Order: sequence, then C-alpha cells, then structure tokens
Amino acid sequence: MRVRRHGRSSGFTLLEMMVAIGILAVASAAVFFSNSEALQAQARLEEQTVAQWVLANQIAYYRLAQEMDTSALHAMANASLSPQQMSVAGYELEVTANVLPSDFVGVRHIRWEVYRVIDRDRIGPIRTLTAWVREPK
Repeated sequence: MRVRRHGRSSGFTLLEMMVAIGILAVASAAVFFSNSEALQAQARLEEQTVAQWVLANQIAYYRLAQEMDTSALHAMANASLSPQQMSVAGYELEVTANVLPSDFVGVRHIRWEVYRVIDRDRIGPIRTLTAWVREPK
C-alpha cells in the first residue's frame, strides 16, 4: 500500500489484489477437495454399514431357520443360500452365498457376499461374511 504525500492511503495495487485473490483461490480449492474426499469416505462407510446389516440378517435368518424342526424352515434356510436381490436403505444389493469345504464333520463353512447393483452391473463385493454353522438335521 502506498501513502500519498498528503497522508491519505491510496489503496492496494492491482498486483497486491491479484496475489490476495490467488491465495484465496488456492485455499478455497484445498477446502473444497478436502470436503469432497470426506463426503466420498462417508458414502463408502454408509454403503459398507448397510452391507454389514444385510449380512448379519442373512446369517441370523439362516441359523434361526436351522434351529427350527420343520422341513419348511430347513428349505427356507437352504433358499437363503441362493442369490438374492434386494433394495435396502436406497441401495440395490445382491447377496450370494457359497458353501465351502469344511474340515469338520457336521459343520458347514458358508461365505456370504454383498454386491452393489448399478444398472444391472454387480460391483464388489462390498462386504463378506464367513460363518461356520452345523449341518441341517
């Protein structure tokens, strides 16, 4: 800032203003990108949380159906092992289950996976849950 002879300020020069605006632009861009990354991380966390809820429900449903002594419930438990598409909390998801070999007699090793479905394309798996459950009676 220059001072005139009469003691009055003449204001900032064009160069000083351009430097100040440049610094402000760089700072604003840094804040914008920081917030953008935080929002993306929050969206990924929300998606994984919903997928975990779905998997927890799948294993609970399977174990509950296995505990019941009716053939209809055993059939429902086995049906939970087939691929299922569902809409949960605004997400289109597909749940698959794989029965894997187990080293223990009378025990099933099951791995459930949740995929995100966007325009009929499977993305993922978002989340995986592995469980060991007893063989059906």
